[in-house]
Amino acid sequence: MCAMKRLTREELPSDLTGLYDECLREAGDARLIEVGANAPELLDWYFNSFYKRVFYEGRVDVRTKELLRLKLSKTHGCFL
Repeated sequence: MCAMKRLTREELPSDLTGLYDECLREAGDARLIEVGANAPELLDWYFNSFYKRVFYEGRVDVRTKELLRLKLSKTHGCFL
């Protein structure tokens, strides 16, 4: 059982509804946003600092990173 409440779209701060919609459209799942909205500053850090820097900046080109992500997901049995 999850210790953090999953917020509905209606309960989300207005600045997160676009991200919620995008996740739902792209992945069919917005649980990360529903739970992460309990700590919006952490969600902001994850997407705008960590994720953006790791996957879209740096010395390794984005295409190579995407191929590595696919390989890792297949290795670990991820569905998406």
